Amino acid sequence: MGAQEPIPIGCSAIKPVERHGLEALKHFLYDPDTGAILSRTPKSWALITIFYIIYYFFLAAFWCLCLFVFFQFIDNDQPKWQQDASLIGRSPALGVRPGQDWDSIESSIILYNYERESDEIAVPGYGGWVKRADDFIKPYNNNSIPNAKDCSREAANFEEGEFCRFPIASIGNYCIQGKHGFDSNSPCLILKLNRIYGLVPDFYTAEDAADFPEDMPQSLQNRIKASAEKKVWVTCQGENPADVEGFTSFEYFPKDAGLSETYFPFLNQDDYQSPLVAVQVNDANPGQMLHIECRAWAKNINYNRRDRVGIVRFELIAHNEKTANQVNEVAAI
Repeated sequence: MGAQEPIPIGCSAIKPVERHGLEALKHFLYDPDTGAILSRTPKSWALITIFYIIYYFFLAAFWCLCLFVFFQFIDNDQPKWQQDASLIGRSPALGVRPGQDWDSIESSIILYNYERESDEIAVPGYGGWVKRADDFIKPYNNNSIPNAKDCSREAANFEEGEFCRFPIASIGNYCIQGKHGFDSNSPCLILKLNRIYGLVPDFYTAEDAADFPEDMPQSLQNRIKASAEKKVWVTCQGENPADVEGFTSFEYFPKDAGLSETYFPFLNQDDYQSPLVAVQVNDANPGQMLHIECRAWAKNINYNRRDRVGIVRFELIAHNEKTANQVNEVAAI
């Protein structure tokens, strides 16, 4: 008997028809043998379309439900967690104005040449500081704010959304007009208490004289004893002995350096004007860096230097042309 041929195992692949160029494109767009369009049959296209419609419908419904639940706990007028119940707490820091330009936004150094208005290599002129001070003060000169009441003439009985207008003239012409002292080595800096919704300060008054904190300056104690009003008080000091010797004095506007109780609490009113205290640093030594700390005083405003609670810390360098040129020469090397 002759040998039998081996029986093939498995199956044989059918070599696809090779197509090239325009013919391959036409076949991809429409296959007349299977009716496939773009490699899928009409039935396959219908099934995948239905799948994605259902998938995205439920995905959109899920996110709409999440947003609906989320907005049930959001109040556009006030935060849900306030003061001690919030991460911010009820001990606001102070802010100093004018602020930095965008190129130096993270710096706390107030640096300028008081004998030159335009910018230089390393030491800017005073022009930028004057402009930013003007921009900050401008809204306070608007006397047509609907919800702002003149509390010096009217009783502080507020309807919803109303607040006391801050009299910008109380911080002195030197600080609100002209160059704000930046064309000299006695600049005027403006301090404001950061806003915390609903905060009512627990004020120090003359009745608390026996319980004043040990670190409260004697000059502030005298101010409180002489005042019949309730205020958040502000003091400034040089941090180190060299800083104290680097200028002659601080001068406050208004003179008692107090933020009256009539401006509290902040309730997110439109166009609300924060109360201000201006401090003039008199006769800063040209070219010397002065480390200055200003503090807000109330019984429920804590003090923490490390976390900058209840304070603002900044550095002041007022250059004249001579000291500015020395810095610019080093920077140009």
